[in-house]
Amino acid sequence: MTPISLRKLRKVFGTTVAVDDADLSVSAGDLFFLLGPSGCGKTTLLRMLAGFTEPTAGRICFGEQEVTHVPANRRNTGMVFQGYALWPHMTVAQNVAFGLQVRRIGAAEREKQVAAALRMVQMGSYAERKPNELSGGQQQRVALARALVIKPTVLLLDEPLSNLDAKLRLEMRGQIKHLCKRSGITAVYVTHDQKEALSMADTIAVMHQGRVMQVGRPRELYNRPRSRFVADFLGETNFIQGRIKGRDDGRVVIDCPAGRIVSSAFGEELPSEGEVTCSIRPEAIRVLENGQPRPQNVVKARRRDVIYLGEMAQHLLSIEGDVPIKAFELNPRRVPEGREVELGFDSHDVVILSD
Repeated sequence: MTPISLRKLRKVFGTTVAVDDADLSVSAGDLFFLLGPSGCGKTTLLRMLAGFTEPTAGRICFGEQEVTHVPANRRNTGMVFQGYALWPHMTVAQNVAFGLQVRRIGAAEREKQVAAALRMVQMGSYAERKPNELSGGQQQRVALARALVIKPTVLLLDEPLSNLDAKLRLEMRGQIKHLCKRSGITAVYVTHDQKEALSMADTIAVMHQGRVMQVGRPRELYNRPRSRFVADFLGETNFIQGRIKGRDDGRVVIDCPAGRIVSSAFGEELPSEGEVTCSIRPEAIRVLENGQPRPQNVVKARRRDVIYLGEMAQHLLSIEGDVPIKAFELNPRRVPEGREVELGFDSHDVVILSD
């Protein structure tokens, strides 16, 4: 297993800064995700790792070896592309064997390794088929086998599931994660799909406009985003502007349009006073009814609409100052009557953002 480190990695195309001084450390054996919207620089960063794109500045190390200017064919990386990139005139076995042929592995050993790789992705019985005789999911498994059979130092995956339908994407998520963990390989995976990253990753780096905005475990990023961009990009959230008024028993007291709320989710760099933005996830907000326990924060709101989705109801509301609020209710029993309601949420669900 090989760790990866990037130091001040930068790529400029003309006047466009595609990757802006990226500093990242990927632990050995990690399934590491580069997540962000289209054009954020994640694929450019992956291509620099692969050796397909030359960095403008900075360093790339695989373990103790610097590979910044090492040609792609000498980095021993396996690449899985969005469009499979299988040769249509070759059989499945021939596609998987190609990398071994380039490395001049003998025929008997090559056949043995190809068979093992196909068994790993449960495609052993399809060895003599052509790619056009396979489904999209089967083709992607062949592409995985081709990348893994050469025993790469690092596995790179560029949005490998984006061409598959929704059901097949769900199935392939588990298979790719299982294969990466079973092989013990360090993998870097590019996607713009938040659910894909949250459900599969050991660690995620969220990128925006060429910069790495935040790095952390999926639960940490979702529950404790540091910026408005990360909070908004990873799922849905409500933003409430307020002003810090002081501290109370280790919690920050904030005046907002709905009144006084308290937060226990904030960083060490939080100022003692001034304007702040709070992020509150819709699933953390409860529409209170008579007799329910009262959480630390209770605000009055006006219901505008309720969207029933079977397993969930989306309550669309507004608080004082016509600030929109969304609340999710799982397994809804009934819609409470009346337009004036109270909303409740805990202090640890009020995240004060640093920017």
